[in-house]
Amino acid sequence: MVHSKRCPLGSLAWQQYEVNLISGRAITLAFSLGDPRDEAMARMKERHRASHLGLLVVLDDPDSVEEGVLWFHQAESLTLLPQNSAIMIGDEVRALLPRYFAVFFDDVKALAPQLAHVRLSLPETVAKHLH
Repeated sequence: MVHSKRCPLGSLAWQQYEVNLISGRAITLAFSLGDPRDEAMARMKERHRASHLGLLVVLDDPDSVEEGVLWFHQAESLTLLPQNSAIMIGDEVRALLPRYFAVFFDDVKALAPQLAHVRLSLPETVAKHLH
């Protein structure tokens, strides 16, 4: 995990995972844990009534749009929210997200122990959009 002094602005933690897809492509999944002391993150956290939030970025996947996707944890759900448009994440990557969210949440459990038990479940859809 990246030390907080080297994290993106507004983050307590930042982690990147290099992932080899079944198709043979190599991608990067990047996750951040928002810092509740950061003014912008605090506003987003309050707006969504979230206990925790952060960003997900998928890099190097031609089937995914490379833009930050806000994730936030409310009670027992984990929600993904695009910044600009519909979330475009390729099928192969979408299938891996629950596992890598679990890995990230385990990696940041010292900072956010409540996330260690949160699981992302995504609907099985033909479309490449997460709803």
